[in-house]
Amino acid sequence: MKRVYDSINNIFDIKELEKLFRTYLDATGLSVTLYDLNGEERLCVCNKGYICGLVSEKSVCRKKILSSAKKCAELKKPYIYETECGLIMCIAPIFIDKKTVGYITSGPVSLWKKDDFFEEDFFIRCKNVGVDTSAEGFDVSAIRHVDCKTMSAFADLLMLVIDYMGEKERAFRQYREDRENKFENLLKSIDEKSRINGQNRGKYPVSLEKELISFVQLGDKTNARRILNNFLAEIFLFAGGNLDVIKAKLYELNAFLSRTAVEVGARITDLADIVKKSSGLFIENTEFHDICILTIEILDEYLDIVYKTRGAKPAHAHLVKVISIINAEYPDSTLSLASVAKKVYVSPYYISHLFHDEMGTTFNDYLTEVRINHAKDCLLEGMTCDQTSEKTGFADASYFTKIFKKKVGVTPVKYRKGNS
Repeated sequence: MKRVYDSINNIFDIKELEKLFRTYLDATGLSVTLYDLNGEERLCVCNKGYICGLVSEKSVCRKKILSSAKKCAELKKPYIYETECGLIMCIAPIFIDKKTVGYITSGPVSLWKKDDFFEEDFFIRCKNVGVDTSAEGFDVSAIRHVDCKTMSAFADLLMLVIDYMGEKERAFRQYREDRENKFENLLKSIDEKSRINGQNRGKYPVSLEKELISFVQLGDKTNARRILNNFLAEIFLFAGGNLDVIKAKLYELNAFLSRTAVEVGARITDLADIVKKSSGLFIENTEFHDICILTIEILDEYLDIVYKTRGAKPAHAHLVKVISIINAEYPDSTLSLASVAKKVYVSPYYISHLFHDEMGTTFNDYLTEVRINHAKDCLLEGMTCDQTSEKTGFADASYFTKIFKKKVGVTPVKYRKGNS
């Protein structure tokens, strides 16, 4: 197998193409080669002793390929031609958006039985174009003999391969366009938040992180993706554009997402590829664009695994509403299981049941966790315990201090000193 990498990668995924060519070779016994518009070989999956690889003067073959390529492009279908060595090849055009972007050849084969006359003529013609038929590994008897009907069938199969390539390429283009749109939306979010905050360095979005993880745990793709956009924008502001800080924080997020997936029942082996992929966050000289795209891909893969693990069961609509209410109204000290149940028109018992089954926690524990996370931000901003408790929905400073120490392990004052 021979590979050449260049701008053809902007059109096709070479690794996937190689797999496809290998399948074609296994099915037909024929070598298959990708050429660009200039007749330059870009990918070849071939049998041992492939005669085209022995041609010393490539320009002879290129001229034949280009003339045959022109013919098949005009016909818009496969074209069967004779090589300079007297063998038969099939060439077909690759169309993307109605434009020819390259060609694929298949062969070579012989349409004539390999008798003494055939071999004599073949060796003479090979010598004329610089093919060393005495080269190690070449065996004239290995050249496949087929009839015209079979060769036409191979041509039809080659066209099916090309049609498949075109569909894959169009799907990939759409995927790439969707990724770029997501990144453009992210840039808009960053720009908007920058205008609001001015030049002030942001704070780490703990609450958004928790909300994001909650929706991943629910397998709620729509809300998780929506929050991720805001989360990445906040991370950028928090890090002041420092890519090393951004990478570190996103790597931490990946660890949280991995643990979340395991907690809902995903197998460690299912997560291996994603964890490996996340290491790409630390590749040197990775740009912000690539970091964000990689994070979006990682999140989507975690969501797919969680969704699959949950038995393709969508996030419960009532639970999604409750979580949204908690994240929006946590500063209200009167917020309770009963008051939220009234807002979503279900019983408190039903909400408790949802939190237990879907989140593995209780309503009150989840509400307290959200409040504590916001309280950490308030303390780091310099607020007093009284101000923080009032800002985050705790009844009074004394109760807040008690709960904070129980959940965090230190008092609010020590937490602020240790992180200032």
